[in-house]
Amino acid sequence: MKCEKRTLLLYAVTDRSWVGDKTLRWQVEEALKGGVTCVQLREKDMPEEDFLKEAEEIKVLCRSYGVPFLINDNVTLAVRCKADGIHVGQRDMQAGEVRRRIGDAMLLGVSAQTVEQAVEAEKNGADYLGVGAVFATSTKADAQEVTLDTLREICRAVSIPVCAIGGIHKGNMHELRNTGIDGVALVSAVFASPSIQKDCRELLGLAKTLKQRGAVFDADGTLLDSMSVWDTLGADYLRTKGLSPRKDLEEQLKNRSLHQAASYFQSAYGITDSQETIIEDINGMIASFYCSKVQLKKGVKDMLEMLRKEDIKMCVATATDKNLIEEALRRNGILDCFEEVLTCAEVGAGKDEPAIFREALRILGTAKEDTVVFEDALYAVRTAKKDGFLVAAVYDPSAADEEENLRKLSDYYIRSFDERITIFDEKNTYDCRL
Repeated sequence: MKCEKRTLLLYAVTDRSWVGDKTLRWQVEEALKGGVTCVQLREKDMPEEDFLKEAEEIKVLCRSYGVPFLINDNVTLAVRCKADGIHVGQRDMQAGEVRRRIGDAMLLGVSAQTVEQAVEAEKNGADYLGVGAVFATSTKADAQEVTLDTLREICRAVSIPVCAIGGIHKGNMHELRNTGIDGVALVSAVFASPSIQKDCRELLGLAKTLKQRGAVFDADGTLLDSMSVWDTLGADYLRTKGLSPRKDLEEQLKNRSLHQAASYFQSAYGITDSQETIIEDINGMIASFYCSKVQLKKGVKDMLEMLRKEDIKMCVATATDKNLIEEALRRNGILDCFEEVLTCAEVGAGKDEPAIFREALRILGTAKEDTVVFEDALYAVRTAKKDGFLVAAVYDPSAADEEENLRKLSDYYIRSFDERITIFDEKNTYDCRL
């Protein structure tokens, strides 16, 4: 059973040490009301039948909140109570044997402290990993501490979700930021709290800030109000060569990079200049526009500043010449917002292929599910979306006739950057639909 990453965001592991005059069921429900995304029932000393009865009760409660319910260590009991999953440690039953006993329908979580253990667990059928203890913990005295560097290495080494555990609380959770984890598993931070529901809400908010998020921006029609110059550019270029543009020229050039357009001019109009010369001539025609005239679309600067304050890593992915775009961004005071300005020419493919988006992802160092591509062109939106990216389609008058299709295809639609952009709000980071 595939584990969704959002399942691990705030993972509560029970401990009845702090039940007091309440019940464990009451504590779990308070945690569920506070927003925990997964519950693991851990009982080390309870008689089997009492454990089964409690498991049935907590399972029903969790399912009423739509939250997965797992059992710690006891595979037989997990199968008997039809739990959603089982979590085992390195000293418990081997992951491969557990998978054979529970089948494919149940979640299997495995504890790991090294890269080797993590890789082996995934190979043997684990759906997710619990890695720790990442900090000193009082709830498990024999827990082996895992450094943050090892945690990062584990996250890079496996393709399944990773949850950090061990000594995590509101005061130190920020230290786990950008390690690559998908969530945190908490024991005392939840069940020792006198205000479980309130604290869980705060912990959930903190957990949502742990992953590095990224944004990939197209330039023309997205950041820059520049599409008008492109509407007549092809025709203007052909006229400099003494050629009359055909009626379908604008449509033919619509989804092409400069290199692809140059190739089209050679094949369709018989231009004998090299592609490099054609591109140089076209760039010469538009250089003055980008270097002295082009403006940002309304609201762009404030939006980028907001994203930078939220530590969103950003880059530009464009089909236009790198020097022209960099100069336009520099003149408008936003070039330093970006890690890189990446061009189709550099990756050797237009935006009808995902190469430029994949390279942007590599540069940013973010996960695909935490990276949003901002595009105004339908074909580029389609490419990014098909490759698994979250996509924010941006309105531009040049593509007004495609607005309906852009809205249907994208995860978000931005009519204007003047509007409040909620894409990276905490509530949407893991629930990516508006």
